[in-house]
Amino acid sequence: MSGWAGMGRIARFNWPWYAAAAATIAAGALLLSSPRLGPAASALVLAGLVAAGFWLLASLAVSHYVYDRSGVARGEWLGLIDPGRVRRAAVLHAGQDEATAIATGLLPRAEWRVFDFHAPSRSGTPSLRRARAAASKRVAGAGARVEAIAPDAIPLEDGALDLELVVFAAHEIRRESERAAFFGELGRVLAPGGRLIVVEHLRDAWNLLAYGPGALHFLSRATWGRAFAAARLSVLDERRCTPFVRVVELGRAR
Repeated sequence: MSGWAGMGRIARFNWPWYAAAAATIAAGALLLSSPRLGPAASALVLAGLVAAGFWLLASLAVSHYVYDRSGVARGEWLGLIDPGRVRRAAVLHAGQDEATAIATGLLPRAEWRVFDFHAPSRSGTPSLRRARAAASKRVAGAGARVEAIAPDAIPLEDGALDLELVVFAAHEIRRESERAAFFGELGRVLAPGGRLIVVEHLRDAWNLLAYGPGALHFLSRATWGRAFAAARLSVLDERRCTPFVRVVELGRAR
């Protein structure tokens, strides 16, 4: 994989946003060249140009940093997980699998299951549909087995997993009740002493600075907290893996 693959995925899956930003910049530049534009209007157009240009470049730069150059790409979100204590593990994603290749390489002795929890009845966002289409081609070519499930029905017995990974995926469940049900299922199939690791961007100042309005697709820390509490999951550790990515390690409440 190239050193720019992560940024390339972001640009490819969100290309309409980048095309719109480029079109806005081009249109703004033409407007500024018009002699009929007054000082106030010129200032407004210039502000729009600066904002569009900044967020276009910043989002690409941050995406390259996060997905290609930082510890995120090396699986540092696994933290201090002891490989000797992980016998059965699962990755749960929404069509764009950001974790399996990394996690199976770092924990090769574990028995892994991979679940796609995106409900087929939902179309999802356009960027997610493009990501899922690309992922399906890669999975088919690699022969990997991905099991499609409903987010509120993980086909495992109670306490089946020592480790669960949900990496840049759970925010795709947009309804709060469905998100709570999903985490409830994660808690049910998590073994006593097991760990659930959730990796996400947050709707916070850092991501608003980097992604502009695109950061509104992320969820706030308070929203995540409600989902964890509703599922009776305890936060065991929480840290930033870069200023833009939060890693939360959870366990079953005692």
